[in-house]
Amino acid sequence: MNLLPHVALSSAAGVGVWAATGDEAAIPVAVAAGVLPDLDHLLDYYVRYFRFNWKYMFLLLHGWEYLAAGVLIYGLWVREPWLLAALLGYATQVGADQFNNRVKWHTYFIVSRALRGFRSMETLGRVDYRGYMAVVNVAPFGKERLMQWFERRTAQARSRAGAADGGVATASPARSPR
Repeated sequence: MNLLPHVALSSAAGVGVWAATGDEAAIPVAVAAGVLPDLDHLLDYYVRYFRFNWKYMFLLLHGWEYLAAGVLIYGLWVREPWLLAALLGYATQVGADQFNNRVKWHTYFIVSRALRGFRSMETLGRVDYRGYMAVVNVAPFGKERLMQWFERRTAQARSRAGAADGGVATASPARSPR
C-alpha cells in the first residue's frame, strides 16, 4: 500500500483518539505508528535489489502479534491515550496492508512468516516483482528514472535466478508513476 493512504487512515485514528480523550499527541503518535512500520521494507529492498535475492520477504515490523501484545499491555497495565493512538495507528497499517495487498491470511503474522523461513512463495504465494511501485509513487521527483532503475535490477535478479519462481509475477497490475 502507498504512503498517503497509510497517513490518511492513521490520521483518522489519531483524530478519533484525540476527540475521545482530548490528548492532542494522539494524532502524531497514531501517524507514526501507522507509517513507520513500513521502514522494514528497506531490508527487503536491500535483499532484493542489491543482493538480487527474491526468495525472502521479512517485513519484520508487520505482525498482528505486535498489535495483540499492545492491546494486552493497554488492557492490563498502561491505559494511556498515547498507547491507544499507537495501537489504532498500527492497526490501520497492518489492516490496510492485509486487505489491500490481497495476500494469504497468514502473511501478516510474524510467527507464520518465521515458521515458513520468511520465504516469499510460502508467505505470499507469489513473488511481487512490482512492490517497488510504492517507492516510485511517493518520490517527489525522478519517478521515471527510479522506476527504470528498479526494473533493471528486477530483470537482473530474474535472469540470475533463471526465473526460479516459474515466472510468477505480482498480482497487482503495472502502474506508471504519477
